[in-house]
Amino acid sequence: MARNIGMGRNSPLYRAVIVATYTEDSPLDRDLQLYRRRNPTIRREGLTLTWYEGPYTSPGQARGRRTVWERIYASKADSARVKCDIEVCEPDWKHLPPLKPRPSEA
Repeated sequence: MARNIGMGRNSPLYRAVIVATYTEDSPLDRDLQLYRRRNPTIRREGLTLTWYEGPYTSPGQARGRRTVWERIYASKADSARVKCDIEVCEPDWKHLPPLKPRPSEA
């Protein structure tokens, strides 16, 4: 689905990187199943889940998502913990060359 994020030429984009670490007594499988419903790109490596939220056009939006996840994990009654970072990307937009017509269309 197309998404208009109001981005100007060479404007930075921001995303939140969420890394949740579990222990053997934490409900990792339950959380993985729950979070995958909203974000199918979650990666699992052992007892760690990693996912990204964004892109956002301001760092404040990404920081807001970091705060949300830090509060969720702080309120959990188990030993799972989360570490969130904010990343920035400064894309360089370039025009693609036009597609060549297929031989059957020429």
